[in-house]
Amino acid sequence: MRLFQTESSDWSEKVTPRSHVAAKYILLLYLGLTGIGALVLWLAGMTPFEAVNHAMSLISTGGFSTSDASLGHWTQPAIHWVAVAIMILGSLPFTLYVATLRGNRRALIKDHQVRGFIGFLLVTSLAVGTWLCFHSDYGWWDAFRIVAVNVTSVVTTTGIAVGDYTLWGSFAVLLFFYLTFVGGCSGSTAGGLKIFRFQVAAALLVSSLKQLIHPRAVIQKKYNGHPIDEEIVRSLLTFSFFFTITIAAIALGLALIGLDWTTALSGAATAVCNVGPGLGTIIGPAGNFSSLPDAAKWLLTVGMLLGRLEILTVLVLVTPVFWRY
Repeated sequence: MRLFQTESSDWSEKVTPRSHVAAKYILLLYLGLTGIGALVLWLAGMTPFEAVNHAMSLISTGGFSTSDASLGHWTQPAIHWVAVAIMILGSLPFTLYVATLRGNRRALIKDHQVRGFIGFLLVTSLAVGTWLCFHSDYGWWDAFRIVAVNVTSVVTTTGIAVGDYTLWGSFAVLLFFYLTFVGGCSGSTAGGLKIFRFQVAAALLVSSLKQLIHPRAVIQKKYNGHPIDEEIVRSLLTFSFFFTITIAAIALGLALIGLDWTTALSGAATAVCNVGPGLGTIIGPAGNFSSLPDAAKWLLTVGMLLGRLEILTVLVLVTPVFWRY
């Protein structure tokens, strides 16, 4: 429970007095959002079978599709925009959905992490969409739509794709590699570092700069209306350190197996962040991992498990002191 609290962005009281009540709410929400997503995808142009499969995949930010071309198989813009909406819904904190259902109607709207997450997606999609419009034959609206799907997919660690964004040039390739690390909100189905860690780090940076300018001032560090205590700071630093070390170690192992550096580094990053596609011709959005050696697949499997379990949880489980008590 201590690990859960330090790895979560919600440091307020629990949304329900009992954990099993919260679990029931979350299960109902999960099923409800999946059902609504399937219905809207069907109305947008998918067959019922395709709609159900993609709704389950998108709300869980899993990324699997019934087509080898992923979401690029469907040309209807409505399907793409619905997919973006479902991915965002799956990447918001489910505890805030529960709080909303229990009467706190502004729980999602006033949450700093949710506002930052949606704002980040909007600004990034607008900027990259405008850039793509000037560097391709797409009109602005089509460029914005294609970019919005791919940016939302990578940031939310869903992993679906519309086209191969690695063909857009080196700027797009490097940008999408950076987006691999971002992740959705804490308490969601998304992986990655999570938005709140970037926000807390930014708050710490601002307070440190203020402290340098005014050494005698007492500056209280806050996030989402709550003080940032030392335990949260330690958790942030520890997690970020081991997150980086894990990706570096797996990438080095993949390179030792014989993969090129692009495949090794992006493969390690996408595995630990639970995104899906990497970069390059082998594991990029138009490729897959089937041709990799078995040893590489085992190493990537370990990386996916470590990333999904938030790394620190695994480190606690393999610590001998944990088993003595």
